[in-house]
Amino acid sequence: MCGICGTVRLCSESLIKRMCDVMRHRGPDDEGYYLDKVNKVALGVRRLSIIDVEGGHQPIHNEDGSVWLVFNGEIYNYKELRIELEKKGHRFYTRTDTETIVHLYEEEGEDCVKKLDGMFAFAIWDRERKKMFIARDRLGIKPFYYTNNRGRFIFASEIKAILEYQGMDRETDTEGLLSYLTLQYVLAPMTMFKGIKKLLPGHILSIHNNKVEDRCYWDLDFFNNTRVEDEEICVEKIEEMFKKSVESRLISDVPLGALLSGGIDSSIVVAMMSSILNRPVETFTVGFTVKKDYDETKYAREVASFLGTTHHELILHPKTAEILPKIIWHLDEPIADQAALPTYLICQLAKKHVTVLLTGEGGDELFAGYPRYILDRFAEFLHQFPHISNKSMIKRLINPLPFGSTLKRRMIKLFSSESDAFDRNVEWLSIFNKEELNALLSPHLKQILNNRHPVEDVRKYFKGKESLDRLIHIDMKTWLVDDILAKVDKMSMATSVEARVPFLDHKLVEYVLTLQPYMKLRELTTKYVLKKIAYKFLPKQIIRRKKQAFRIPTERWFREELRDMVCDFLLSRKSLNQGYFVPEYIQHIAKQHFDGREDNSQKLWNLLCFELWHRIYIENDKSLL
Repeated sequence: MCGICGTVRLCSESLIKRMCDVMRHRGPDDEGYYLDKVNKVALGVRRLSIIDVEGGHQPIHNEDGSVWLVFNGEIYNYKELRIELEKKGHRFYTRTDTETIVHLYEEEGEDCVKKLDGMFAFAIWDRERKKMFIARDRLGIKPFYYTNNRGRFIFASEIKAILEYQGMDRETDTEGLLSYLTLQYVLAPMTMFKGIKKLLPGHILSIHNNKVEDRCYWDLDFFNNTRVEDEEICVEKIEEMFKKSVESRLISDVPLGALLSGGIDSSIVVAMMSSILNRPVETFTVGFTVKKDYDETKYAREVASFLGTTHHELILHPKTAEILPKIIWHLDEPIADQAALPTYLICQLAKKHVTVLLTGEGGDELFAGYPRYILDRFAEFLHQFPHISNKSMIKRLINPLPFGSTLKRRMIKLFSSESDAFDRNVEWLSIFNKEELNALLSPHLKQILNNRHPVEDVRKYFKGKESLDRLIHIDMKTWLVDDILAKVDKMSMATSVEARVPFLDHKLVEYVLTLQPYMKLRELTTKYVLKKIAYKFLPKQIIRRKKQAFRIPTERWFREELRDMVCDFLLSRKSLNQGYFVPEYIQHIAKQHFDGREDNSQKLWNLLCFELWHRIYIENDKSLL
């Protein structure tokens, strides 16, 4: 695992070293550079040594030094590929998976990515062809950012490295801001920085003859789920594929462990690890002093005891939120996922014991684990009876329920026959919906955006044969990549830990996508086929327990211990006069929350994260760090 960077049509040794230095946390073990002053190309890397610790210095080159590579990630089938390449006459000088890519590129050209099994973002400089070739893994596990700035192409694993280029303006991308306020993350290929983009998952870039070309080499396919297979055969096949995925992710020359929440996804990862390894697995979990609806330590403890792991716990207090500015700095652009904070801290604890962590990310999206998938199915059922699913009837049913007004509005929209599946999904996921955005955004910002809304950027992913497929497709293309995986990568690498996600083995994903929807969601049972497997490895009470979101107790913290933090940053004159938002609206939702009339904690968290990001990155205020 590494932090990589590079430039094309620009060759500055001091710049490439600064870019590497600012990403030192991604690779504290080693650094390396390649400069081609004739062709004005530079490559740099900070390395976290995982495989071939002593001999895996990057950049890696081929036999005659005409092809150079910087690489971030892990290739799990590198040993098989190496045997094939050696038979074809290629000579290796390291034991790393990295070198495999170089020789595979010599054989296959850009199609080399199709043979790689793993998570990766890499750049290859082909000196003979005068071409830079760049690739990102199929599911977007590893990040890649770039800018084409006045004819100079600059790329890195983190945006902060690109900002080391002094010709790069620090300016908020207003469309990125709109995406963030709606979704709590910036939808790719946008970032929160004007002029800086994300390379999409499953895409490659080539820079050749002053042209930058972007093309897709792999994509999700929800249109071939016609597989009708005996349930037991299906369960056996998924179990076998998942076990192989976990086993391949145990390849390491350094200690490894797993994050364990006590939910099905992380628990079955640990169960598989335990069945493969001949030693107890090191497991790590995080909890809170506020127990109700937040703390999962008792479930993680139960799984750890059942599987015989060496278990470690971390209990968080409100004061830990004081590190939020540091979290925002590591994230590069604001991601208002509250789980970023505990993820960083648990990885920090894990680093004292291991360097590699397996995690359960991707299980909810792949196997339909979110409760809102059930709610959408119920809404579809109601829509068959217009006389009871009209808006006025739904209002009469929902209003007496003991929920906040925001949640009630969303439930009314969800179950009303006036909305379709796409609108229901967007309404349910939006932090600020269209009406709230209209109240929040300043007249000046609304004029710049000209009634644009990020919903249209999401709509293109609403495709598939079944409603469930369409919802999962959106989640895997947006939420999974730009929130969950980005958060896990940045928070783990901030502590110099590598995170591996066995649910996102691309062969497993391809197979699961061929399954009929009822194999994932059956009546009120989410993750139907995965739970069938889990019963073989885990206690029944763990599998049957209510799903719990991984978040922090900001609802209470913002009313009590962290109220001053919200006031000092979000309600300060400096913040209210930024020009992005209507000050009175922010004051209104803050007062609503402080008074206990409404739970606006996620809205306040979104705005707080943006304010901190703006001060740190746009205003370049380092005093907060």
